[in-house]
Amino acid sequence: LEGREAWRNHNRVHRWVGGAMLGGASVNDPVFWLHHAFVDMQWSRWQQRHRNHRYLPAKPPGRGSDQHRRIVARHERLPPWDVTPDELEDVSKIYRYA
Repeated sequence: LEGREAWRNHNRVHRWVGGAMLGGASVNDPVFWLHHAFVDMQWSRWQQRHRNHRYLPAKPPGRGSDQHRRIVARHERLPPWDVTPDELEDVSKIYRYA
């Protein structure tokens, strides 16, 4: 995943909302924080209800898959950061929702 193509799916919500959420100043828009906090909360609730389920895919999709090089597997680094989805799954030591 390289360039803007990698983030297109994520950015669709930002474009739909518009306003300051659209550009590089999106972090200055309170709606940006509300949106991301809500998505985060939903993910946290899902994890609590489905403790035996993990982020998928566990292995990268093969060359014959439509998803090859489009999604990141559990133990692959998330560009441009040096972290994996597996390392980000448990946020309970950082914060929790009431």
